[in-house]
Amino acid sequence: MRVLIVSAQELFRQTVQAACLRFGESMISLRTTDSLGQGLELAEQFQAELVALDLTRNVEAGMLALAQLAAHPSRLVVASIDKASTDVMARAVRAGAREFLAQPVQDDEVHAVLRKGLRLVTPAGVEAPPARRGRILVVFSSKGGVGKTTLACNITVRLAQRLGEGRVAMIDANTQAPNVAPMLDLRPERWLRDAVEQYRRLDGDMLRQMMTPHDSGALVLAHSSDNPLGLDFEEDQLGKILLVAKSHFDHVVVDTFPVLSSLNLAVMDLADDILLVTEPVVPALRSARYNLQVLRQAGYGPERIRLVVNRFSRFSGNVPIDLVADTLEWPVEAVLNYDVNATIAANNGRPVVDMFPESLIARDIGQLVDTLVGASPAGPGPRAGLGDRIRRFLRGY
Repeated sequence: MRVLIVSAQELFRQTVQAACLRFGESMISLRTTDSLGQGLELAEQFQAELVALDLTRNVEAGMLALAQLAAHPSRLVVASIDKASTDVMARAVRAGAREFLAQPVQDDEVHAVLRKGLRLVTPAGVEAPPARRGRILVVFSSKGGVGKTTLACNITVRLAQRLGEGRVAMIDANTQAPNVAPMLDLRPERWLRDAVEQYRRLDGDMLRQMMTPHDSGALVLAHSSDNPLGLDFEEDQLGKILLVAKSHFDHVVVDTFPVLSSLNLAVMDLADDILLVTEPVVPALRSARYNLQVLRQAGYGPERIRLVVNRFSRFSGNVPIDLVADTLEWPVEAVLNYDVNATIAANNGRPVVDMFPESLIARDIGQLVDTLVGASPAGPGPRAGLGDRIRRFLRGY
């Protein structure tokens, strides 16, 4: 039997996994993940027959994920939470859970649900729903000014250029200082607050109607700084918006506010990839080191957190990349070289990958996108002009 364990708590994953391995009545094939977003995707890829879903970290997003997992007719979904209440249990049952595991988890209770899973028979002629292939990419830094929003916008545009119209979405979850709309020169008629107000009945069609199209083919759910969200903005509201987007777009890029808040951690719980952006200067590296320490404690690992060093240049006194990796004790996923074209493009409300597609930074971003989508680099682009090559030579790169 194929069993998937989805929990942000390492102890829960380890305990349930150990109980499954001690189950002697059948061979168990196991997969685990700490992310709801990855859990939805892995359940389809792995064709999980039993899913143990821990709701502790984010009840509302967990309920939405539970309903999607339970839509498969031959899958047994088992819910769990550290402090169970009658209300939560009733909601989980209504969402599709057929069993409930109390915490701390006991072997005999796990074995009981495994036996129930073995008794399930796939109904004849019933096909499983198609896999949801959407991926959520969160771009984050707790230090402002490192180019986080610029990078998020350019990744969105580059993905849309690669995949085509209507397949890539961007959501501005920077609820304090949103900048996506001006950076992409957009004038939205509807905003993130509109989706939040309608989040309970939000579906793919409604979400698309609230988004603003960009020339690249991407759809953007922007946030307005003129009318910020009130105190009633909650994690489950944004979680619902992200899960709807994930199930209707190939890629969803999320910009964030530069604070390690509970809201940002809830967003990261749903992410397939987290780009942690920093610069090769001491204040930014200190911030990145703190971010990584906190995210490690929250259960995030190198398979999800991708470290990106932005605005790198090879001048005497700058921190070299190998020292960045050693200092942060984390592998560097991508290096984006300093390029004045990025500033020029941002000041014109245009992505640098669109305004200066042959620039050094555009090529670096293109290579990062290749890595994110698992594609081989497309090879060198058009040769830069003589003036650009001379300037790069004089700068040392």
